[in-house]
Amino acid sequence: MKTVVFTLFAAMALNFSLTAQEISLADSALKWFGKEISGKEHYGSLRFKSGSINVSNGKLTGGAFEIDMTSLDVEDLEGEWAQKLEGHLKADDFFGVDQFKTAFLVLTSVKEGSDNTFEANGDLTVRGKTNPVSVTFTPAGANKMTASMVFDRSKYDVKFRSGAFFSDLGDKLILDDIKVEVTLAY
Repeated sequence: MKTVVFTLFAAMALNFSLTAQEISLADSALKWFGKEISGKEHYGSLRFKSGSINVSNGKLTGGAFEIDMTSLDVEDLEGEWAQKLEGHLKADDFFGVDQFKTAFLVLTSVKEGSDNTFEANGDLTVRGKTNPVSVTFTPAGANKMTASMVFDRSKYDVKFRSGAFFSDLGDKLILDDIKVEVTLAY
């Protein structure tokens, strides 16, 4: 685990330039969305622990972000049901938050896309496992960007009701793809 964290911070250090700007933790937001095979969707939020975005002449050139997994929140339910789902998502068969309190995203390359977007590749670390991901960033005004990505939870050993680990779940299957939408203020 220490090797993974050291490698991530080394990569972040290489990725920073004079254009790196700290994100505003108060004004940045991260939303997650998960679905069951039945179409039922759950959603909620997470908070950033830290983050920097690299922008040069209005163009995204890199970035690195640390997500506070202990802040995982369920927003589509209320009261006892929300607390139960939050507890389950934080448990070891989902994100194992007691052991893995943070997740990391380090952008490794960025290309300018069409329609004023930026297509970034990066390394996402969840539950101590790192895999490549693609993220689309879109400028959203002065010192703001939105971003979206989808990642496969099974690549991070998030096993509960996953078709990648269990074959006969039927209508109990939870899809492996987790959608993430982000607003970054810097």
